[in-house]
Amino acid sequence: MNRTCGLPLTLYNKVKQYDRGPNNGAIDDNQDGKVDQYEAFGYWDFEQLIRVFRSGDPYQEYKWTNIETCYVFNVKALDYLEDLSQAVLYQTCREFTFQVISPSGQNMGVGAGKACRNFSTHRWEIL
Repeated sequence: MNRTCGLPLTLYNKVKQYDRGPNNGAIDDNQDGKVDQYEAFGYWDFEQLIRVFRSGDPYQEYKWTNIETCYVFNVKALDYLEDLSQAVLYQTCREFTFQVISPSGQNMGVGAGKACRNFSTHRWEIL
């Protein structure tokens, strides 16, 4: 894997210029010598997820590469739904699917989840 995570140098440099948060990339939290699928999510990746939940087009696939870890993320959020089974503050929700690919091309995880918006803070949270 080259130093630009396989991205064109111009794209890599454009992303590199942005402030990607206090923990740009993921770290090996459990110190087992590898970045696991859950450790692969850094601050930047969570911010990308929030953008998809907040304003992403339904059923549109969004893909990005974390330039610190070279992990590739694919996320698709479904349409907004009112989930009356949630607490009153969390009834605006979106279901989503995700896939995480390691720098070596290994599928680190694929699955689905639900994110709901907190009515009082307007922050999206994965439930």
